[in-house]
Amino acid sequence: MKFSCYKSDLTEALAFVIRAVAVKPMTPVLAGIYLKAEGSMLELQANNFSTGIVTRIPVNTEVAGETVVSGKRFQEFIRNMPDDTITFSDEDAGNTLAIDSGGANVELLTMSASDFPKVKTPETDRVFKIRTTSLRDLIRRTVFAVAKDDSRPVFTGCCFEIKGDKISLIATNTHRLALASEQLADTYPNSSFIVPADTLRGIMLRIDPKDVENYVTINYSTRYLTFTFDNVFVNSRLIEGVFPPYDRVIPSSSTTHVTTDSVEFKNAVEFVSLMSKETEYNTVKFVFADGGIEISSNSPEVGGAIKNVEAQIEGDDLEISFNVDYIADVMRVVDSKQINIALNDKYSPAAFTEPDNENYIYIATPVRA
Repeated sequence: MKFSCYKSDLTEALAFVIRAVAVKPMTPVLAGIYLKAEGSMLELQANNFSTGIVTRIPVNTEVAGETVVSGKRFQEFIRNMPDDTITFSDEDAGNTLAIDSGGANVELLTMSASDFPKVKTPETDRVFKIRTTSLRDLIRRTVFAVAKDDSRPVFTGCCFEIKGDKISLIATNTHRLALASEQLADTYPNSSFIVPADTLRGIMLRIDPKDVENYVTINYSTRYLTFTFDNVFVNSRLIEGVFPPYDRVIPSSSTTHVTTDSVEFKNAVEFVSLMSKETEYNTVKFVFADGGIEISSNSPEVGGAIKNVEAQIEGDDLEISFNVDYIADVMRVVDSKQINIALNDKYSPAAFTEPDNENYIYIATPVRA
């Protein structure tokens, strides 16, 4: 096997495919990445049996072939190669892959390609299509809200909910919830399933935000789903379990309505968060009164920080506290120039929405401070 390719293409592909490399492999080959050079394409595969990823990049192949290399080591060396073009060859030795770039040379031990479990297409009975950029945006606006603790697996993924020509992604860790929706080009049977967050983060990474013309084909069953687009194929095991009735936590009314500039509010929250990191629960206090928002945090060991933001406030004045991460996270995905905040009292969840987007809502539960 002998081929050459651009470093940037391979680096991007490896950042994506490495997500399916087994962390604690049952056999060494599962810690590897499968490479197959043929014609003008290099195929890369990784498979940990819960997730399988296949992606392809353009290459110049002199001698076709296939091999398996250690995923982690391969990615590290490729990332640090000095030149824009990299050449690969295993012709001089049967169990090593020689990598050359700009005067830098490395040889990596290889494993047999025949031992690698190739990524297969699982049997599925349902399918729908969505624009790639729409899927990326749905993931971006929700996946951050999943639970990090895997004691309750259903909260470690995003629930996909399809109702006719509308798809919604919902994520929650029981203390906050993000819900984003999008219209589909066609109508599909109603269904719902839960996709692991890490699979979705990988998909988001691989979608070009400027590629507004392409579509993702998603096939799914009760246990698996696959994503197919461009030169990418991903299969993933779905998370078993029933997602809770999320609509119950969305407030139906509010007594305090706030509208403020998104950028100013985001910057103020991030400024005060520098102090809140010194508190036990990352707590930040918000006071909504007198045509503005006072954002503050105090630490007995360090001191205090405060920032004021102008706002339009209708209804009752209110003082409420949040884990600052729950507010900072949502402000990083807000695209509108303004943000709406609907509140009731210091113990009830707050709803964050965008004035020009009825398809997104974020709920944050306050901290009892």
